[in-house]
Amino acid sequence: MRRIAFSVFVLMVSFACAAVAHAQVSVYATWANARITDVPSTTGTTTQQQTYWASGIGGGVTVNILPLPVVSLGVDLRGSTRSGANGADTALGGLKLGVHPPALPLKLYIQGSVGYVGLRPASGVTNKYGAWEILGGVDYPLIHFVDFRVIEVGAGRTFLHTTTNNSPSLLTINTGLVLHF
Repeated sequence: MRRIAFSVFVLMVSFACAAVAHAQVSVYATWANARITDVPSTTGTTTQQQTYWASGIGGGVTVNILPLPVVSLGVDLRGSTRSGANGADTALGGLKLGVHPPALPLKLYIQGSVGYVGLRPASGVTNKYGAWEILGGVDYPLIHFVDFRVIEVGAGRTFLHTTTNNSPSLLTINTGLVLHF
């Protein structure tokens, strides 16, 4: 029984090492736009809900742990910043499922992420939240190791805010470049 258990363990470790050795890493930079709704904004003694658009830069890294010819599964870490009043900062991590149909020159993906978002309405006070977001996008290969991120659209909500009961929502629209290593 011990030999079988040890053999299964060795097989699992070998499979895990092979998967990590064949992992593909992608790094991306994006122009990041977000529509943020229901953010508490305090002016004097009045608190209002504010909705605004914020534009800035974003970026991240994806490590594909299961890079098959038609589908891939990866771990994605991303962040963005939109400076100033009516701004936002994000740091999210999650799983990304990619599909590369053999007949099309496009790479499609869907991703679920959780993490942190800091929202800065015009009042200048940063509201810090936990956040989740579902994203989907289309990449178009330019050359072997560079893709153009045609569009990435995401929607999500915030949670875990300590001072208010509201839950602002996020809509993101991004475009940029992806480098594969």
